Amino acid sequence: MGRLSTVYTYCYSWSMKVIRTIFSLVCLGLILYLCTYKIGNTDFWWHIKAGQMLRDTGWISTDPFAYTRIGEVYLATHEWLAQVIMSIFYDTGGWAGITILRFTLISVAFGIPLLLHRKNLWVNLFLIALAIANARPALTDRPQLFTFAIFSLVLLLCIGYLEVGKTLRKKILFVLPVLLILWSNLHGAASLIGIALFGALCVQQFFNRRSDIRFLSLCLVALLITPLIAPGGFGNITYLYDLFTEKSASLIAEWQPATWGWYLRHTGIFWILSVLSIWSGRRNVLFSLITLLGIGYLSRTAQRHEVLFIITALTLTIYQLRFSAQWNALLAQLQSKRILFPVAAVITLISLGFYSHVRAYDINRNDNLFGFGVFEPMRGASDFIKQQEITGNMFNNYNAGGELLFRDHSVFLDGRNLDYGYDYVLRAVNAGVDQKVWNDLDKEYNFTHAVIYYNLQAQMDPLPYTDLLDSDPSWVLVYLDDWAAIYRRAGIPARGDTESIQTITPKILENQKIPSEMGIGYFRDMESDLNTIISNRSDSVKASMHLAKLYTAIEQYDEAEKLLEDASAVQPKNFRIYLGLMKLRMEQGRWDDALDFVKKAKRTAGYSGLSINEDLIDSIKQKAKSNR
Repeated sequence: MGRLSTVYTYCYSWSMKVIRTIFSLVCLGLILYLCTYKIGNTDFWWHIKAGQMLRDTGWISTDPFAYTRIGEVYLATHEWLAQVIMSIFYDTGGWAGITILRFTLISVAFGIPLLLHRKNLWVNLFLIALAIANARPALTDRPQLFTFAIFSLVLLLCIGYLEVGKTLRKKILFVLPVLLILWSNLHGAASLIGIALFGALCVQQFFNRRSDIRFLSLCLVALLITPLIAPGGFGNITYLYDLFTEKSASLIAEWQPATWGWYLRHTGIFWILSVLSIWSGRRNVLFSLITLLGIGYLSRTAQRHEVLFIITALTLTIYQLRFSAQWNALLAQLQSKRILFPVAAVITLISLGFYSHVRAYDINRNDNLFGFGVFEPMRGASDFIKQQEITGNMFNNYNAGGELLFRDHSVFLDGRNLDYGYDYVLRAVNAGVDQKVWNDLDKEYNFTHAVIYYNLQAQMDPLPYTDLLDSDPSWVLVYLDDWAAIYRRAGIPARGDTESIQTITPKILENQKIPSEMGIGYFRDMESDLNTIISNRSDSVKASMHLAKLYTAIEQYDEAEKLLEDASAVQPKNFRIYLGLMKLRMEQGRWDDALDFVKKAKRTAGYSGLSINEDLIDSIKQKAKSNR
């Protein structure tokens, strides 16, 4: 009996280990899935261009990007080292290099807390996957990724200082200033957050009446100097001050606090977990509460700071649960249940997998980021300008500038809002909807062409810039794809004297509107314009969908189907294509196929993309059933 009992105990222990290992591997797979997406942030491009210039020509002193700022001081120097590193990865490995860098930085930012409690690795990996899923919108390829990684390291060292012996404490006090100097060169005065973390550590040690206050004070003095140890020097501090006081940040969504509903949807679970874990673990409570509440307050000042709170709450939760007798007893009791434990593990993984998929899928669908590679919305417009040799002063809206300057266009505006200033950015924004502001801006800068990244605002009415330019006879639309439109001033010569697009506008293309009645001449004009747009860019599908809709209306079903099938091959995650195929099948009376396509459209749209009339679906179902 004794031997059988030993064998049973061994087998049971081994099975529990297998379950924990599988649980951990699935969590790692979900983390990898969450971090897999195309490069697509509009600011990415100017960071890469700045890094390339820093490596090629040295320090940037005067603005090299905007023709409106020739000779003026270049202010955005605080991220210089991050830009150099990113440009090296990009120039060496292209999108793959940046993807590797992204994986590395996210792994450091969210994986560092695992060092605080290695025993419960499987549970902590679940928390990390949940944290990355909630933080996913902010995990774009920009210098902020370096801040997330170093912030996590500094937080770990501060917690480590409270837990380790005297010898290791001295090493931590040596490492922290070096780390903050690196941080100050990667992301400027963001390193002040690290100083604040160290301040919370000092308060805890003072409360504990430790004898190392003198060494902590000396380290704090050293840390206060670190933001100045950078080529920008005191400019790091003034840039941060301007960022919070200069009004141009009020025009940028990520610098605004999220609504409470949106905020709690992403951070609420981590507020609950961190507070409960501090109450249960009660380890260095003063440091933990000061850090949690301080970073929590910061996260309410701007959406871009929410990730810092998620990392903080994640780290403190793992740290405190290590010392929670109730938590560890609960885990031990759960693992003693032969049936309950594997069932609970499976249910937990299914729930996490579903949530992670919903988060990643919707973000990737909305931002065109599925898979690996690069999303380049301005590539077609840039190529067209160069091919047609369109010269002179270009107007471009805010989100178009970063990629355009990367492609060696001298821009009117890009993502460096502080360099341009509030009044300048506000005029550019208002020019999209106010004819007088546009006319004054045009008169001042004498634009010859305008490049508009219209897709990001396509649901607005009026559609900024394009509605205004479409109604102005002195401007003609010469290029259009799924994302960008180019207008040229009438009479401005270009190589080949490209014909204008007469019948299609960005709003018409986006909304897929066709007239209820049209003559053959107008139909041919629309057909010609749409074929021109189709030829502009091979990965653009809106024109193919629109032309298919025209062909469906005149019962040219084969031509319509070919266009939609080609479009689905280019953008297989575009649910609107399947709605087009649904309507085509409805016109043909093929109701079973129509029902299949509406189901595919709903699946492809994810959980935030498709609102379709349920009465229409019921009608299709009834007709499909009656035809069987």
